[in-house]
Amino acid sequence: MSVPEPQTGYEWESIPTPLPAEAVEPEPAVDWAEGLAEQEIWRVAPSRHPAGGTLEPLSAEWFRHLEGKRYRRHGRWVPSLLELSRHTKQNILAIGDGLGTDWVRLAQPETHVSVVEPNSDRLRLYRKHFATREAAIQLHHAPWEHLPLSDDRTDVAVLFFHQAPTGDFPALSREVFRILRPGGKVMVVVPGKFNATRWQGIALPWRWWQSKKSTDSRFTSAGLRELFAGFEQVSVRKRHLRRSELPYLWRWLPLPVLERLMGRFLILKAFKPLQSAPPTVRLAA
Repeated sequence: MSVPEPQTGYEWESIPTPLPAEAVEPEPAVDWAEGLAEQEIWRVAPSRHPAGGTLEPLSAEWFRHLEGKRYRRHGRWVPSLLELSRHTKQNILAIGDGLGTDWVRLAQPETHVSVVEPNSDRLRLYRKHFATREAAIQLHHAPWEHLPLSDDRTDVAVLFFHQAPTGDFPALSREVFRILRPGGKVMVVVPGKFNATRWQGIALPWRWWQSKKSTDSRFTSAGLRELFAGFEQVSVRKRHLRRSELPYLWRWLPLPVLERLMGRFLILKAFKPLQSAPPTVRLAA
């Protein structure tokens, strides 16, 4: 008995096109992440010791280790002054240039945190960080000058820049004003011009040009107020100072006092006016 030949199909039939393989997103560059980690833990000068110690870079333990260093000693002011645990059940916009450690703290249960980032490499780094920490955060790949958020829908905006931000910062301040609810709060951290380095240049004339060159791109309190002039109840503080940044003759003075005079960062807090708010609007506390 002969075996029937398999049916070859009709001439008009074609072999189905296989589905494309799912693209695998590349891992963030470890060397770049290590550089950001140095910034995240407030190192001023390079060190031969890795910021994360012997832990595997980009692992959950590595990120937790850096978090512990960030909020210890010199960084104790960050969680309290930026109110990282006070805005639960609110819509928060987060923008910055670090590893996203503060944004993980903001991502409390029932809190909606949106991170807007124009750099795709940093966006991948954020995604890796938030995934390892199991933080529920919405990522947006978009320029800061055109935030992909609706008008009057955000309760709090937090902007933290360790280095002087590049790009159109006035446009970013206008966009923050647009997306905030009436009564919503903005908190901004930027490097200050009149820090310890600049004051050393003023007190020690032979170091003037060196200090001027290193602080020219930074912000003054008056300039920061002007950028957010459309807001109300504007306050600006100075924070963050190490004794090692001071001349020897100044190191005996109380550090909390000096920090408020020549701290490295300016912290602005302000509110969007309530002019267009309905009677039942709730202020961002």
